[in-house]
Amino acid sequence: MKKFLKWILSALYGLVMIEVIVMISPFAFYWYSVYAPTLQKLHRWRATAWMEAFFLPHSVITTSPFLEFLRWRVGTYAFSLGILAFLFCAVQVYGGKLLRRGPAHSWIYARIRHPQYLSLAVAGFGLLTMWPRIIILILYLGMLFAYYFLARFEEKQMEAKYPEYASYRHRTAMFIPGNPGGKLFRLLFGSMGNAALARTLASAVIIAMVLGGALMLRRYTIGHSATTLLPEDRTMAIAIWPMPPEQLNRIVSVALADPRVRAALDKESGAAFTAHVLPEDYGMINMFADVGTDHRMFSRIRLRRFSYLLAFVFPFLRPDMRNMIMGSPQDRHQVVFSRVDEPGGPPLAVANVTDLTAKMTPVVIADIRGTASAPQRVVIPPRRSFWGDITMPMF
Repeated sequence: MKKFLKWILSALYGLVMIEVIVMISPFAFYWYSVYAPTLQKLHRWRATAWMEAFFLPHSVITTSPFLEFLRWRVGTYAFSLGILAFLFCAVQVYGGKLLRRGPAHSWIYARIRHPQYLSLAVAGFGLLTMWPRIIILILYLGMLFAYYFLARFEEKQMEAKYPEYASYRHRTAMFIPGNPGGKLFRLLFGSMGNAALARTLASAVIIAMVLGGALMLRRYTIGHSATTLLPEDRTMAIAIWPMPPEQLNRIVSVALADPRVRAALDKESGAAFTAHVLPEDYGMINMFADVGTDHRMFSRIRLRRFSYLLAFVFPFLRPDMRNMIMGSPQDRHQVVFSRVDEPGGPPLAVANVTDLTAKMTPVVIADIRGTASAPQRVVIPPRRSFWGDITMPMF
């Protein structure tokens, strides 16, 4: 039973981590060729397409200090500190086993019984803020529930092997000092006679609250993104860096006035569009369109890519991480026009392009320099992102 639970946990944690690691690894193109079909299948039906949506900002800088602090400080450092704490606890546990000292009861184990699981949960939360798909959130919740049941199972084994462990368990919190979760559970569900039913009901309430909170965060994120609606052009313009609506409108209007851009959009009969205004040095344009990055495996295994991966694990090594990824505010932009569809292909109305089930397909890219009255360059990209035909973040 214990081995089975650990296998499930490893699988869940791997699924939580895989898309984040895939996105920033030197082997991203090849791993996505295996992972992408699962995401494509999810988007075939409205009942599952919503799970591919993002509930926190990823491709844009918002006007919310809370969201930006959560993403660039809390999230990245949670992942780093969670991994370091897990390694520290592992040294204490396995060092005690090697020296035959029995169960670990000192240091952080004097305050909580399962700091390793807590550390992995904190690291998983950090990963979740880096790549906040709803399906990753669902897997993360499943991982937390699995940790809880595995911890209870392990404690029964420990009490059978070390009778004194029962006393340690009663005086020490499970995951958080003071055991606030246990106190709240007893307050809300303690009067129920059936403990299994109480835990099931509590789990259902937690899942509903977390998913409801995620949807509220999504609306909050959209509300704090720099957008403007151009209904006559069936287009929602979205700025990567916040800018005044009149500036955003001008840049997109310059692109729309170009006959090459207009011809490409007119071919998309009845479709609504997003127009993402990216700074020229934006580091994630491949999420919107495949702009010709080399796919050959060995050409992508570079020290620079591994240092980029290391910076995600230890963000303090790269204080310029935000600008490296998001570029910098400037007067040179790339405007990426994408059509937006529902599952199965029907286009959405322009007012609904931010729906949970929306999926973008790149159509045309226009380079706009400063106050120029025409694009410097217009490109018709392949109808996919760098990683294929899968749902990518709109904001």
